[in-house]
Amino acid sequence: MKNEDKTKAELIKELKTLRKEREKGVLRNIFEYKEADKILKESEEKYRTVFENTGTATIIIEEDKTISMVNTQSEKMYGYSKEEIENKMKWTDFVIPEDLERMKKYHIARRKSGGEAPTEYEFHLIDKKGNIKDIFLKIGMIPGTKKSVASLMDITERKQAEEKIKHLNLVLRAIRSVNQLITKEKNRERLLKGACNNLIETRGYHSAWIALLNEGGKLETYAEAGLGNEFLPIVEMLKKGELIVCGNKALKQQGVVTIKDPASTCPECPLIKLHPDQRAMTIRLEHDKKVYGFMSVSIPTHLADNQEEQSLFKEVAGDIAFAIHDIILDKERKKAEEKLQETHQRLKKSMDATIDTMSRVIEAKDPYTSRHQHRVCQLAVSLAREIGLPEDMIEGIRIASLIHDIGKIGLPTEILSKPTKLTDIEFRLIKGHSQIGYDILKSIDFPYPIANIVLQHHERLDGSGYPNNLKADKILLEAKIIGVADVVEAMSSHRPYRPALGTDKALEEISQNRGILYDPEVVDACLKLFREKGFKFK
Repeated sequence: MKNEDKTKAELIKELKTLRKEREKGVLRNIFEYKEADKILKESEEKYRTVFENTGTATIIIEEDKTISMVNTQSEKMYGYSKEEIENKMKWTDFVIPEDLERMKKYHIARRKSGGEAPTEYEFHLIDKKGNIKDIFLKIGMIPGTKKSVASLMDITERKQAEEKIKHLNLVLRAIRSVNQLITKEKNRERLLKGACNNLIETRGYHSAWIALLNEGGKLETYAEAGLGNEFLPIVEMLKKGELIVCGNKALKQQGVVTIKDPASTCPECPLIKLHPDQRAMTIRLEHDKKVYGFMSVSIPTHLADNQEEQSLFKEVAGDIAFAIHDIILDKERKKAEEKLQETHQRLKKSMDATIDTMSRVIEAKDPYTSRHQHRVCQLAVSLAREIGLPEDMIEGIRIASLIHDIGKIGLPTEILSKPTKLTDIEFRLIKGHSQIGYDILKSIDFPYPIANIVLQHHERLDGSGYPNNLKADKILLEAKIIGVADVVEAMSSHRPYRPALGTDKALEEISQNRGILYDPEVVDACLKLFREKGFKFK
């Protein structure tokens, strides 16, 4: 029995030991679980913090196109809350039908192994209120998953600015084309024909015609371009000499109206039927209170009430009337020269108005950038004069420096005014402003290489600049000048994320990198301006 009792005692002891070991193991497992859970939560919090502070609207897209995560910027862009979007809506819910098929193909290609698809492109987004926005999107797969991460930038303002600039450019081109013609053409018929063709080509009018009056009031001399069937009755009547003038209207002798002018006191008669998408615009060719004839165009309906379009039409008509007046009366060439000078002044005003429009767009977006551009212009123009460049080249530098940072209208305001140091991602976005500026300006018919100057103003002699890593002789001199002025002004001035470094530091920077980053001649001129001639920013 003793041996049996002893064995039982040993078994009980072993059982107690096993129980204690098991309790320790359970406690250890609980502790390890809590530690792992804590680490996981901290990791999730860090990820969410980074996700929320990317500076742009950012979303995570699941394999089935569902949006599983959005940041605050995305909420603002879409107009929906996170609760409404996350795991409930798909990215396709926000894309207009015209863009949807194209974007679906890109999405599928990214899912396929080895498939290729654009990772950057533009599309139109519909927000909760039904507003359509122009969006620039960057998207990529998350490594090791079938998820995608996308950042979206609202470029609606930039697109609107581009359209405004494009329209102003076309107006400027139309005025310039017609004025170049009237200053050199002495023959009346060729003048009329050329004016019609220029208006068709530069403005995209459906058709245009000009008819002149004789002393008896008949419309006997005319020219046309791109005429459609709607103007055939006019042409036939002109050929037969059947058109006469009654007040502000041209009438057939039997009373059929051939030129629309509601202000006329002549009897009411049927109007010409035009193309459904076109509307007639007619105006008298009048100079010095004398009416020489009429000019009419058939233009797209959506432009008919446009004030700029009407102003352009009246201006061109006035210039043509002046030219006819000069040809018919054989006035002294001095008068034509004075008119030409006025035309040049007007062209310059038109160009200055275009630049002013762009400057205002930038100022509305970021007042700091606007001030910076004006100060860079002061120094860049002074540098150009110190080097001895011709006035024509200096004018190009003046214009380019005033809008060299226009590309920043495409960047989020939060980045431009950020009071702390920029992240790598934010700085890469900032570096894209040179290319954006070039894309905005490249279609404008400036008499100077403005777009390329803007594109290159951050390039450096050793190829370390951006966006194209150009070297030395591949960089325009105008861009080198603005590049030095840009560095000196930026270092001399306060920035949202740091106080001003001062002029001395700025001059030290260009001195140390003379011939490495910056053009030696431009650097020498800059040092001379500040140290010998007392240049100061105003």
